[in-house]
Amino acid sequence: VRQIAARQAGYKQVGGAFKTINDQLKADNTDMAAVLAAAKVINANANAVSGWFPAGSGPEAGVPTKAKPEIWSDSAGFAAAAAAFRTQAGAMQAAAQSGDKAAVAAQVGPLFGACRTCHTAYRAQ
Repeated sequence: VRQIAARQAGYKQVGGAFKTINDQLKADNTDMAAVLAAAKVINANANAVSGWFPAGSGPEAGVPTKAKPEIWSDSAGFAAAAAAFRTQAGAMQAAAQSGDKAAVAAQVGPLFGACRTCHTAYRAQ
């Protein structure tokens, strides 16, 4: 139960941080410090994902969760998707650390793609 709450909180942080990055990219005066802070939040959570889904923390736990059983039945596929998320989140943090707005903007698509891939296969809509 605690793991479900932790992952839900983590994913809410990721969503909020992604919104910050997108909002800053649209702003006339992009606050690259805010972008970097948001990228660090995404990266930290991406590195925690693998620990958020222990056995027994799916719908059978009796707590509302959108985690699909495929997370556990296709653990290799889920691990690969989580690894792709970590890679793209790390690339986003590196882009943000560079201070290059164009590099950050270029990384939005690959990072979003990694999120979408996992959500499509492993998250109930």
